[in-house]
Amino acid sequence: MKLRVWMILSLVLSIGSLVLVSQENKEKDARVSFLIGKVQLQKGGKGSWNILKLGDLVSEGDIVSTGNASKTTLLYKGSEFKVLPNTKLKISSLYNESKDGKLEVQSGFAWFQLVNLKGKKFEVSTPTTTAGVRGTAFSAFHDHKTKDSSFCTCEGKVLMNGTGDPKDGTMQEKGNGGYYPGGGEEPKRSSYEGIIVKFKSLPPFKDLMKKNISLKNCLSCHTPQGWTPEDSVPSDETYGGGKM
Repeated sequence: MKLRVWMILSLVLSIGSLVLVSQENKEKDARVSFLIGKVQLQKGGKGSWNILKLGDLVSEGDIVSTGNASKTTLLYKGSEFKVLPNTKLKISSLYNESKDGKLEVQSGFAWFQLVNLKGKKFEVSTPTTTAGVRGTAFSAFHDHKTKDSSFCTCEGKVLMNGTGDPKDGTMQEKGNGGYYPGGGEEPKRSSYEGIIVKFKSLPPFKDLMKKNISLKNCLSCHTPQGWTPEDSVPSDETYGGGKM
Protein backbone atom coordinates (compact mmCIF):
# COMPACT_ATOMS: atom_id res chain seq x y z
CA MET A 1 0.00 0.00 0.00
CA LYS A 2 2.80 2.37 0.95
CA LEU A 3 4.65 1.49 -2.26
CA ARG A 4 1.53 2.30 -4.29
CA VAL A 5 1.08 5.67 -2.56
CA TRP A 6 4.75 6.45 -3.14
CA MET A 7 4.47 5.61 -6.85
CA ILE A 8 1.40 7.84 -7.24
CA LEU A 9 3.11 10.67 -5.37
CA SER A 10 6.21 10.35 -7.56
CA LEU A 11 4.07 10.41 -10.70
CA VAL A 12 2.24 13.56 -9.56
CA LEU A 13 5.54 15.28 -8.76
CA SER A 14 6.98 14.30 -12.16
CA ILE A 15 3.95 15.65 -14.01
CA GLY A 16 4.11 18.84 -11.98
CA SER A 17 7.79 19.28 -12.86
CA LEU A 18 7.07 18.78 -16.57
CA VAL A 19 4.29 21.40 -16.42
CA LEU A 20 6.62 23.90 -14.72
CA VAL A 21 9.37 23.27 -17.30
CA SER A 22 6.82 23.68 -20.12
CA GLN A 23 5.57 26.98 -18.67
CA GLU A 24 9.15 28.18 -18.21
CA ASN A 25 10.01 27.39 -21.85
CA LYS A 26 6.82 29.11 -23.01
CA GLU A 27 7.89 32.32 -21.27
CA LYS A 28 11.51 32.02 -22.36
CA ASP A 29 10.96 31.47 -26.09
CA ALA A 30 8.73 32.80 -28.85
CA ARG A 31 6.27 30.38 -30.46
CA VAL A 32 5.16 29.96 -34.08
CA SER A 33 1.42 30.70 -34.09
CA PHE A 34 0.84 31.12 -37.84
CA LEU A 35 2.72 29.81 -40.87
CA ILE A 36 2.22 29.46 -44.60
CA GLY A 37 4.72 28.34 -47.23
CA LYS A 38 8.35 27.49 -46.57
CA VAL A 39 9.87 29.00 -43.43
CA GLN A 40 13.30 28.00 -42.08
CA LEU A 41 15.12 28.39 -38.77
CA GLN A 42 18.86 28.65 -38.10
CA LYS A 43 19.51 27.84 -34.44
CA GLY A 44 21.84 30.32 -32.77
CA GLY A 45 22.38 32.05 -36.11
CA LYS A 46 24.88 29.38 -37.19
CA GLY A 47 24.98 26.12 -39.09
CA SER A 48 22.26 24.41 -41.09
CA TRP A 49 18.73 25.63 -41.78
CA ASN A 50 15.75 23.53 -40.67
CA ILE A 51 12.09 23.73 -41.68
CA LEU A 52 9.99 25.59 -39.11
CA LYS A 53 6.59 24.18 -38.17
CA LEU A 54 3.49 25.52 -36.47
CA GLY A 55 3.95 25.41 -32.69
CA ASP A 56 7.77 25.33 -32.81
CA LEU A 57 9.75 27.44 -30.33
CA VAL A 58 12.17 30.16 -31.43
CA SER A 59 14.93 31.18 -29.02
CA GLU A 60 17.35 34.07 -28.60
CA GLY A 61 20.06 34.03 -31.25
CA ASP A 62 17.90 32.17 -33.78
CA ILE A 63 17.28 33.51 -37.30
CA VAL A 64 13.94 33.01 -39.06
CA SER A 65 13.96 33.03 -42.86
CA THR A 66 10.86 33.08 -45.09
CA GLY A 67 10.76 32.05 -48.74
CA ASN A 68 8.81 33.51 -51.63
CA ALA A 69 5.06 33.76 -50.81
CA SER A 70 5.80 32.48 -47.29
CA LYS A 71 4.96 34.08 -43.96
CA THR A 72 5.03 33.34 -40.25
CA THR A 73 3.94 34.95 -36.97
CA LEU A 74 5.80 34.51 -33.70
CA LEU A 75 4.14 35.13 -30.34
CA TYR A 76 6.02 36.13 -27.20
CA LYS A 77 4.32 37.22 -23.96
CA GLY A 78 1.37 38.44 -26.04
CA SER A 79 3.56 40.39 -28.49
CA GLU A 80 3.48 39.54 -32.20
CA PHE A 81 6.38 39.43 -34.66
CA LYS A 82 5.08 38.97 -38.21
CA VAL A 83 7.71 37.95 -40.77
CA LEU A 84 6.65 38.50 -44.38
CA PRO A 85 7.98 36.85 -47.60
CA ASN A 86 11.71 36.86 -48.41
CA THR A 87 12.71 38.11 -44.98
CA LYS A 88 15.39 37.25 -42.44
CA LEU A 89 14.69 38.18 -38.81
CA LYS A 90 17.17 37.58 -35.99
CA ILE A 91 15.90 37.19 -32.42
CA SER A 92 18.76 38.98 -30.67
CA SER A 93 17.12 39.35 -27.27
CA LEU A 94 13.68 38.58 -25.82
CA TYR A 95 12.64 41.00 -23.10
CA ASN A 96 11.76 39.91 -19.58
CA GLU A 97 11.77 41.39 -16.08
CA SER A 98 15.56 41.83 -16.08
CA LYS A 99 16.49 42.76 -19.65
CA ASP A 100 15.45 44.67 -22.77
CA GLY A 101 14.41 43.17 -26.09
CA LYS A 102 15.99 43.49 -29.53
CA LEU A 103 15.21 42.08 -32.98
CA GLU A 104 17.15 42.55 -36.23
CA VAL A 105 15.54 42.71 -39.67
CA GLN A 106 18.56 41.60 -41.70
CA SER A 107 16.58 41.75 -44.94
CA GLY A 108 12.94 42.00 -45.99
CA PHE A 109 9.86 43.21 -44.17
CA ALA A 110 8.46 42.51 -40.69
CA TRP A 111 5.66 43.93 -38.54
CA PHE A 112 5.58 44.11 -34.76
CA GLN A 113 2.89 44.61 -32.13
CA LEU A 114 4.31 44.87 -28.63
CA VAL A 115 2.57 44.48 -25.28
CA ASN A 116 3.53 43.81 -21.66
CA LEU A 117 6.94 45.48 -21.87
CA LYS A 118 6.55 46.55 -18.23
CA GLY A 119 9.00 49.40 -18.51
CA LYS A 120 11.62 47.51 -20.51
CA LYS A 121 13.08 48.93 -23.73
CA PHE A 122 12.59 47.27 -27.10
CA GLU A 123 14.51 47.91 -30.29
CA VAL A 124 14.17 46.72 -33.86
CA SER A 125 17.18 47.37 -36.05
CA THR A 126 18.25 46.99 -39.67
CA PRO A 127 21.92 47.07 -40.73
CA THR A 128 21.62 50.87 -41.07
CA THR A 129 18.83 52.08 -38.74
CA THR A 130 17.42 51.44 -35.27
CA ALA A 131 13.88 51.99 -33.97
CA GLY A 132 13.30 52.33 -30.23
CA VAL A 133 9.71 51.50 -29.33
CA ARG A 134 7.58 54.09 -27.55
CA GLY A 135 4.30 52.57 -28.70
CA THR A 136 2.84 49.29 -29.74
CA ALA A 137 2.80 48.62 -33.49
CA PHE A 138 5.16 49.37 -36.38
CA SER A 139 6.89 47.80 -39.39
CA ALA A 140 10.51 47.62 -40.54
CA PHE A 141 11.96 47.00 -44.00
CA HIS A 142 15.52 46.56 -45.28
CA ASP A 143 16.77 45.94 -48.81
CA HIS A 144 20.11 44.14 -48.49
CA LYS A 145 21.07 45.10 -52.08
CA THR A 146 20.51 48.88 -51.93
CA LYS A 147 20.95 49.07 -48.11
CA ASP A 148 17.75 51.14 -47.96
CA SER A 149 15.63 50.88 -44.80
CA SER A 150 12.18 52.14 -43.88
CA PHE A 151 9.92 52.14 -40.83
CA CYS A 152 6.21 52.87 -40.54
CA THR A 153 4.46 53.57 -37.24
CA CYS A 154 0.97 52.07 -36.98
CA GLU A 155 0.30 52.79 -33.31
CA GLY A 156 2.07 54.85 -30.65
CA LYS A 157 5.52 56.34 -31.27
CA VAL A 158 8.92 55.07 -32.42
CA LEU A 159 12.26 56.81 -31.84
CA MET A 160 14.32 56.55 -35.04
CA ASN A 161 18.12 56.62 -35.13
CA GLY A 162 19.85 56.44 -38.50
CA THR A 163 22.07 58.35 -40.92
CA GLY A 164 20.77 61.89 -41.28
CA ASP A 165 18.77 61.88 -38.04
CA PRO A 166 19.60 64.32 -35.24
CA LYS A 167 22.02 63.09 -32.57
CA ASP A 168 19.15 62.21 -30.24
CA GLY A 169 17.02 60.67 -33.01
CA THR A 170 13.65 61.53 -34.53
CA MET A 171 10.34 60.68 -32.86
CA GLN A 172 8.00 59.16 -35.44
CA GLU A 173 4.32 59.13 -34.50
CA LYS A 174 1.33 57.05 -35.58
CA GLY A 175 0.44 57.28 -39.28
CA ASN A 176 3.94 58.31 -40.37
CA GLY A 177 6.91 56.62 -42.00
CA GLY A 178 10.61 57.21 -42.48
CA TYR A 179 12.70 56.10 -45.47
CA TYR A 180 16.48 55.85 -45.04
CA PRO A 181 18.46 55.66 -48.34
CA GLY A 182 21.37 53.24 -48.31
CA GLY A 183 23.70 55.90 -49.67
CA GLY A 184 23.46 57.91 -46.47
CA GLU A 185 21.29 60.70 -47.85
CA GLU A 186 18.87 62.56 -45.61
CA PRO A 187 15.85 60.46 -44.55
CA LYS A 188 12.54 61.03 -46.30
CA ARG A 189 9.36 61.36 -44.23
CA SER A 190 5.91 60.14 -45.26
CA SER A 191 2.40 60.54 -43.88
CA TYR A 192 -0.31 57.97 -44.51
CA GLU A 193 -3.22 60.08 -43.30
CA GLY A 194 -6.17 59.51 -45.66
CA ILE A 195 -4.22 56.79 -47.48
CA ILE A 196 -4.39 53.96 -44.94
CA VAL A 197 -7.41 53.81 -42.65
CA LYS A 198 -7.29 51.03 -40.07
CA PHE A 199 -7.49 47.78 -42.05
CA LYS A 200 -7.90 49.38 -45.49
CA SER A 201 -5.52 50.92 -48.02
CA LEU A 202 -7.29 53.50 -50.17
CA PRO A 203 -6.68 54.33 -53.90
CA PRO A 204 -3.96 56.98 -53.24
CA PHE A 205 -1.89 54.19 -51.71
CA LYS A 206 -1.59 52.60 -55.16
CA ASP A 207 0.26 55.63 -56.53
CA LEU A 208 2.48 55.75 -53.46
CA MET A 209 3.34 52.07 -53.88
CA LYS A 210 4.55 52.72 -57.45
CA LYS A 211 7.25 54.97 -56.00
CA ASN A 212 8.17 52.53 -53.21
CA ILE A 213 7.46 48.92 -54.14
CA SER A 214 8.29 47.69 -50.63
CA LEU A 215 4.97 49.17 -49.49
CA LYS A 216 3.21 46.22 -51.10
CA ASN A 217 4.03 44.35 -47.88
CA CYS A 218 1.49 46.57 -46.11
CA LEU A 219 -1.22 44.73 -48.07
CA SER A 220 -0.66 41.75 -45.80
CA CYS A 221 -2.68 43.60 -43.15
CA HIS A 222 -4.36 46.50 -44.97
CA THR A 223 -6.87 45.29 -47.58
CA PRO A 224 -7.14 47.38 -50.79
CA GLN A 225 -10.37 49.37 -50.85
CA GLY A 226 -11.44 50.87 -54.19
CA TRP A 227 -8.46 49.56 -56.15
CA THR A 228 -6.89 46.25 -57.21
CA PRO A 229 -3.21 45.39 -56.61
CA GLU A 230 -1.19 43.91 -59.45
CA ASP A 231 0.75 41.54 -57.20
CA SER A 232 -0.71 39.61 -54.31
CA VAL A 233 0.86 39.28 -50.86
CA PRO A 234 0.00 36.47 -48.41
CA SER A 235 -2.83 37.91 -46.32
CA ASP A 236 -2.58 38.03 -42.55
CA GLU A 237 -5.16 36.25 -40.42
CA THR A 238 -6.03 39.64 -38.90
CA TYR A 239 -4.26 42.86 -38.00
CA GLY A 240 -2.91 42.18 -34.52
CA GLY A 241 -4.82 38.94 -34.46
CA GLY A 242 -2.36 36.41 -33.02
CA LYS A 243 -3.82 33.97 -30.49
CA MET A 244 -2.00 32.46 -27.55
